[in-house]
Amino acid sequence: MTSSDVSTPDGTEPLAASGPPDDDRPRRSLWRRTFYLATVAVVLWAAVLVPLPYVEYLPGTPTSIEPLIEIEGAETTALDGETALLTVVLRQQPALPALRALVSDQRRLLPLSQIFPPDVDRDAFYAHEREVFGRQFEIAAVVGAQAAGVETTILSEPVIVNVLPGSPADGVLQPRDVLLEVDDEPVVAAEEVQARTRAGSIGEALPLTIRRGEETIRTTVTLGELPGVEHPGLGISLETAVYDLELPFEVGLAGTTRIGGPSAGMMVAVTVYDLLTDEDLLRGRAVLGTGTVDADGRVGPVGGVPEKMLAAAAHGADVVLVPASQLEDALTTAPDGLDVIGVATIDEAIDALQD
Repeated sequence: MTSSDVSTPDGTEPLAASGPPDDDRPRRSLWRRTFYLATVAVVLWAAVLVPLPYVEYLPGTPTSIEPLIEIEGAETTALDGETALLTVVLRQQPALPALRALVSDQRRLLPLSQIFPPDVDRDAFYAHEREVFGRQFEIAAVVGAQAAGVETTILSEPVIVNVLPGSPADGVLQPRDVLLEVDDEPVVAAEEVQARTRAGSIGEALPLTIRRGEETIRTTVTLGELPGVEHPGLGISLETAVYDLELPFEVGLAGTTRIGGPSAGMMVAVTVYDLLTDEDLLRGRAVLGTGTVDADGRVGPVGGVPEKMLAAAAHGADVVLVPASQLEDALTTAPDGLDVIGVATIDEAIDALQD
């Protein structure tokens, strides 16, 4: 017997080995490696490129306001410095950037449904936001002119946006109802309605006059407790709708813009004020800011304030104006040395820049 011969103890022929022939094994191994590599590639592709149903707030690029404003029929003075509005970019992120945002204390990730209503087309949403910007620009221009001593007319009315289910107003008031009188007193702004309900007492019957379509209705709603609210209320959310604005000259947007939302209002008003007066409000400074403004010159809250502070710092802002109610939020991300000032009205914003 040679060294290559093999036999069993009983002398019978050896059994053939089970399994595929040796020459099939490299092919199968190659197939497995290809499958694993393809799987990893697909997972990485999804992690890097496929967006999740979440949106990250990112600092936007500040936009200089003076080039956006076109004034005809009134003398203006050039700004000695810069005013700019602050924005955020909303970006739907894939898994890897979303994970980085999730573990960062300076980045925010929100469900897509909190930003974009599920039943609203994305293009329609952005178009509406641009309309809101245009309307806020008009109000802010008039408020800024008014602060500069120009005789203006602003006519507004409080409109119901939403009625809380199960609240005192449920079944009595409806969205888009216009409140004309509260407790037999005329009202022209949402804040007037809110001030009256807060001053009331639970169980008090509050007479209301509303306009619903073409019909004027007299009704009564009893003030009640609302979840999470310390004061009595009707259970409605309101906005002040401005339906007429008058200036003795023309103020408009120069060209088109893709900016949306109402957060530029305060800075537009401040810019118009400085353009219409001989006062050197800026004194060579870069003044950036964010905040809405209503017909009475009140500055209101906006979204993305922490991210906007990062954008302001990167832009080299000397002063940043924010709504007083959001000053604490702004300071969470504002770098040391950035002068951030909270203001509640346009007059306060002007006073802060004069100091």
